[in-house]
Amino acid sequence: MNTHSSFNTSLTDSQLNAACDALRACPDRQIERQMKMQRTLVAILRQWWQRARQRAALRRQLMEMDVALIEKDIGVPAGTLGEEAYKPFWKY
Repeated sequence: MNTHSSFNTSLTDSQLNAACDALRACPDRQIERQMKMQRTLVAILRQWWQRARQRAALRRQLMEMDVALIEKDIGVPAGTLGEEAYKPFWKY
């Protein structure tokens, strides 16, 4: 018995080939999505690392300065520089 003839289908060979090509492409799309997600994650982690380093440097600088005088000089409310320096790295 021919197993192919047991299927009742109206697909042409070209439609069947197109469907098979689409199925073969699915893993590629999944891999592409995963790679895009990984690139996005790496970019976010890189940005967080940069912020953490910048804020750590700001904290070190603030320990050596008269913060109240600087805040008054640049015209920001008292405590603004300290808030920025001690803000968690994941917050913008």
